[in-house]
Amino acid sequence: MVKLRVIFISLQLQLLTLVITPVGASAQSSEEMKKIFAQAESYFLYEEFELANQLYILLDSPDNMNIKYKIGTCYLNIPGEKEKSIPFLEDAVKTASYDSKTESFKETRAPLDSYFSLAKAYMINNELEKGLNTLQTFNKLARETTSKGGMKNLEFIDQQIQACKNAIQFKANPVVFSKKTLGSDFRQGSINDNPAVSYDGNTIAYTERRGIVNVIFFSKKERGKWQPPIEITAEINAGEDCSTCSLNSDGTELFLYKTDNYDGAIYSSNYVNGAWTPIRKLNKNINTKFYESHASINADGKKLYFTSNRDGGHGNLDIYVSEKEATGDWGPAVNLGAAINTPYNEDTPFITHNDSVLYFSSEGHSSMGGYDIFKSQKIGSVWKTPSNLGYPVNSTDDDKFFQPVNNGLNAYYSMTTDYKKKDIFYLSMGITEVSQLFEIKGKFSLSDTTLAFDENYAVHLLNRTSGDTLDVGYPNKITGLYNFIVTPGEFKLVYTGIGYLSQTIDTTILQDNATLSLNIDVSLKRDTAFKKVIPPPIVYDKINLSEIPTVAAIDTSILIRNMKVNDISDRNVLDSDILYYTVQVIALHNPVDVSYFKYITDMRVMYNDVDKFYRYTTGRFMTREEAYSLRLELIRKGYPEEIFIKKVSK
Repeated sequence: MVKLRVIFISLQLQLLTLVITPVGASAQSSEEMKKIFAQAESYFLYEEFELANQLYILLDSPDNMNIKYKIGTCYLNIPGEKEKSIPFLEDAVKTASYDSKTESFKETRAPLDSYFSLAKAYMINNELEKGLNTLQTFNKLARETTSKGGMKNLEFIDQQIQACKNAIQFKANPVVFSKKTLGSDFRQGSINDNPAVSYDGNTIAYTERRGIVNVIFFSKKERGKWQPPIEITAEINAGEDCSTCSLNSDGTELFLYKTDNYDGAIYSSNYVNGAWTPIRKLNKNINTKFYESHASINADGKKLYFTSNRDGGHGNLDIYVSEKEATGDWGPAVNLGAAINTPYNEDTPFITHNDSVLYFSSEGHSSMGGYDIFKSQKIGSVWKTPSNLGYPVNSTDDDKFFQPVNNGLNAYYSMTTDYKKKDIFYLSMGITEVSQLFEIKGKFSLSDTTLAFDENYAVHLLNRTSGDTLDVGYPNKITGLYNFIVTPGEFKLVYTGIGYLSQTIDTTILQDNATLSLNIDVSLKRDTAFKKVIPPPIVYDKINLSEIPTVAAIDTSILIRNMKVNDISDRNVLDSDILYYTVQVIALHNPVDVSYFKYITDMRVMYNDVDKFYRYTTGRFMTREEAYSLRLELIRKGYPEEIFIKKVSK
């Protein structure tokens, strides 16, 4: 979804004079009004609703229902002012017509969509019966247009009618939770949004919205208390259009969304030696010519869940997952499927620490209006039907960016507190007051091997009384460690693995338990009756680097200059100066075709003006051990042993 914004500087200067002159529409010439309308339409198109509304109000008149529709729609998209849309939209529907040319300056009739906007305004203002009646009227009128070519996406009207009915039901059965603020240091701005928290709970980053300008902050927790947030917008070179998305396990990698001229893309920044690096765009498996809006990484750093409206999805924005390859870069995207993705929009996915529950926002499923927050549990490789978190966590407006912690028992969430005011809260789900949390943890092992774990090995946490599955955890792929965060209760833990005998342990945790953690180590025994089919090993062809064809010019998008590349044994480079470790595949005086390098998706070319070498490198790692693992993987896939680990510094 590529959009190019056109800004008319001379027109804006003329309009500024008109805006600050206290004259109404009747006192302005037709040409002046056309210029105001044109600029308002430009702002409206690019969703800068506050700027657009200031101009539309200059054009407001009793008989122009199209302008009233525009004003109402702008108010509907301005936080804290949405209820102001109702009187304008109530007027607009009086002349609403299917064939209204709403983008024309001469048009005075409102479009038929006015009914939909009015229904949404009623729902947001909690006038649900009015919203339902208006949607039903809109549905009837929209279907009468079939003889004229018909309106599109009529099924979405049906979905919104059901959402309104859902809202009535959810509001009659509110869910219970408690909330507390993070302190006055986190309330310096009016709108504090998108709280991203590391899995270890010790780092937070968030976005302060100042009109159309976004400012990025981060804070560290020391001795259990958040320190005053520090602005890092300039440090990471974020510009004015970045928003926080997520943090990795230990808070050293931050993912962000950047508008990128309305194209939408995902970037990341690393925390190195006490400072954040400038943001860099993720590879083409994540970012496409389409629109990407959010990304979050799982606890072990091997999976990235993100949203995109690329071709081949189930609706508009869909949720995808990408796994980290041996090169250290992100692999091909896989759609999560119809269990998660609907014909509508999904956004802001987060996976819990134990990789078992996905929290995300959706306009589909059992939404009560706009985006609602849902959760879905993963059993093996199958996602269960998502459940709505309920009211008042969700509302009839758009509800996004629910950052779960403690495997979903708690969350960081930005909520409206006053007129044009949003604060970040720490939520405790299912309880009216913050009670003591306990940890069940341990080491999952196999009696006869130390192989790396995958999704075939799991720990199921059940309610011992009801038998309901409360959570499913997966042991760390390398260490076998697992954990659950629970409130007091009676539990059953079932440990399973393909080819091994399952094991069950019952345990009880009381409110006055002597310790806050319970350690349970389990070793599964081999099931001698199980027979595993072992596929034949993959044999890779040898790769002859001397056969790489040269090219006339290097692709500048992968070219890196002004960086020092040294041998791993070079002692003249201080450890504090090393930016990262990489694997050098080949060094040549002439540029070559990078498509020749099989199994490498993140090739970067380091050029040195002194020795005139093009160094073809892959992978960016914080430790030489990770780079060494990649080197061995490439050799296994056919590359010669004459590929080397290098350290890169400024």
